[in-house]
Amino acid sequence: MRYLKSMRRILFSFALLGSLAPIAAAQPEAPPAPPAPPAPPVAETPPTPPTPPPAPTPPAPPEAPAITAVVEPKPDKPAEPVLSKKLAVGKEGFLTPGVLLQGWFVLDHAGDKIFTDTDGTNRAIDTTSTFRLRRAEISAKGEILPKRVGFQVMFDPAKVREMTDKTIKTAAGDTVTVKQPVGAISVLQDFYITFLSKNADVSVGQFKIPVSWEGLNSSAKIIMPERAIISGLFGDKRDLGLRVAKQFPKWGYHFGIYNGVGLNNLDNNNQKDISLRLEAYPVKGLTLAGVTYDSLGYRDRAGTKDRWELDARYEGGPYLFQAEYIEARDVKAENADPLKARGFYAAFGYTLKDKSFKGDLQPIVRVGYVDPNASKNLDPKTDKDDELWHYDVGVNYYLQGHEMKLQAAYQRKQFETAAAVNEVILAAQVWY
Repeated sequence: MRYLKSMRRILFSFALLGSLAPIAAAQPEAPPAPPAPPAPPVAETPPTPPTPPPAPTPPAPPEAPAITAVVEPKPDKPAEPVLSKKLAVGKEGFLTPGVLLQGWFVLDHAGDKIFTDTDGTNRAIDTTSTFRLRRAEISAKGEILPKRVGFQVMFDPAKVREMTDKTIKTAAGDTVTVKQPVGAISVLQDFYITFLSKNADVSVGQFKIPVSWEGLNSSAKIIMPERAIISGLFGDKRDLGLRVAKQFPKWGYHFGIYNGVGLNNLDNNNQKDISLRLEAYPVKGLTLAGVTYDSLGYRDRAGTKDRWELDARYEGGPYLFQAEYIEARDVKAENADPLKARGFYAAFGYTLKDKSFKGDLQPIVRVGYVDPNASKNLDPKTDKDDELWHYDVGVNYYLQGHEMKLQAAYQRKQFETAAAVNEVILAAQVWY
């Protein structure tokens, strides 16, 4: 029984499957299996979290308001005019005026004997003091054709002083008192026209001869109120003639030909004086120079002269050193033996700069020697009376360089057999 029931169930199952087969064949095909899911991405390094902003600084407590004075605004000053030193002249030229004013107070003590000074005059026994107008130079220089033709003129009214009484001998041997000038009476000092070029400046007129650095250069720049004795004896001289000169970065030259008869005088013969000065500037501030000055032709006539000189000068920082050596030969009379002379000096200065001075202070010391008749010095025991040494100390106070300065100097002239001379000079200068 059980067996028949089992068979019935099997047959029923087959019949059921047979009826469902056509329905299954009519159904669409099943979709393909979905693709495998992609591999999971590689994990990336997480970004660094941003730095948190700094905590805000608490504001500082407000300061107490400052109490300030109320200043009334000042009206603007008008712009100061720019002053030019050059004045227009001619069609395209220019002119620069200039002034050198020097006033002195001089105190002299001549010792206790009468003696003959180096210039041949007799000095009496006394002490004197005087005010003096040393220089009153008025000048004008410029170029009438710029860089082609220049000019300069300078005159000094202080050179001319009132005449004084002087006793002289006549041809008959008598003595008579007459009025005589105390010095050179020519007011005209410099006068020349210069033709300018790259390698030579040619001047014709009246100007200084090139003997002595102190003598050739401006009186406004000398280191003491007065030049050294040897410089004043043979330098600081003017003459009429022709000059060719030029300065370059490392050297310079100065050639001249002159009448040979001095300031503002005409020549009365064919003899002429010539000169050559050569300068070297090996380092900044240093000048080395040599000079020859000689008379050409008629060498035995009175007035024939020769000069030979060496000089050196250094100015750098606070230091100043200056020295000159000069030898001279002069024929004083027709066909006479020449008179020889020689001398030198050396000076040293140091500039002190301090705001409290309101200027610069420059102490100076100088030592010099002069032998005005070296040709006869054969016996040093019997022939020393014409030689002298001078010792100088001074101080310069520069309020505005050489434009405004005050000077004080003491000089002692020490002779071999005559009384010493002591001199004090106080000087004030204005220059532009």
